[in-house]
Amino acid sequence: MKKEDLIRMAANKAQESMSGGKMQGKTLITLVIVGVVVLLGFLAYRLILVELITKLSDHH
Repeated sequence: MKKEDLIRMAANKAQESMSGGKMQGKTLITLVIVGVVVLLGFLAYRLILVELITKLSDHH
């Protein structure tokens, strides 16, 4: 399979789910879950980074 075919297939699937296909609810839930996980990961990363920076600056 070529890259163009895969992109076209993904686009068609996305269009199907947007136009009220069976997968609409599941797709929406999946997107929300992925978004939340990414956001939590980013926040955890930021908190760890801040923690490390404050610990490093305390030692100096």
